[in-house]
Amino acid sequence: MPLWLDLLLLGLAVLLWSQGGRQLDDVVMMLLRILAVAFALVVLLGGRLLVLEIGLLALVLWLPSVRGMERGSRF
Repeated sequence: MPLWLDLLLLGLAVLLWSQGGRQLDDVVMMLLRILAVAFALVVLLGGRLLVLEIGLLALVLWLPSVRGMERGSRF
């Protein structure tokens, strides 16, 4: 897949995820978030763009854990 298509699908995934958080209807919110995850999975599993995969993996590892948030600390 070309780089522009990867970036387009990732941009759409981010847009759908953020729009899904603003919806009052739970069904519409879940549909938009499922589409966002599907677009991200297409890029990650079909694109074979290793630089992008490593960057997203670093982002995920940087995010705070649930256990740390339950204790009240950021990390």
